[in-house]
Amino acid sequence: MEVPTQSSDLQAQLSAWKGEVDNVRGSLRTMRSRLEEMAGSRQANHERMVEIEHFQNQFIRQLEVADEMFHDLKQSAKFMGYGRPAIIHHDRPVDDYDRLNDRMQVFHKLHEELKGDFSRFESFR
Repeated sequence: MEVPTQSSDLQAQLSAWKGEVDNVRGSLRTMRSRLEEMAGSRQANHERMVEIEHFQNQFIRQLEVADEMFHDLKQSAKFMGYGRPAIIHHDRPVDDYDRLNDRMQVFHKLHEELKGDFSRFESFR
């Protein structure tokens, strides 16, 4: 992927990514709400409840990852705008565009897989 060279282009890309992360958060909240409806259903037998718990855990974890990603994108914007950010996570660098881009691609891939899995699970109501 081509790296934006202008600071304004980088800031625009980071803002777009933050918007995408917010969209994923909204999607996860919607799926979690539908999952809660399923859990309250009379059709929720033991096997179904095990699967519901699995998805609940997946949603919790993906929301945690979304929060980390959003935080790191904010840190990256600070890094580019004002110098080094106050907190640097060595396992999640915020000063490397290529690595942030890779992380966003993986983030999207995992979210799309989870949405697909949940959609298939939902269709077996």
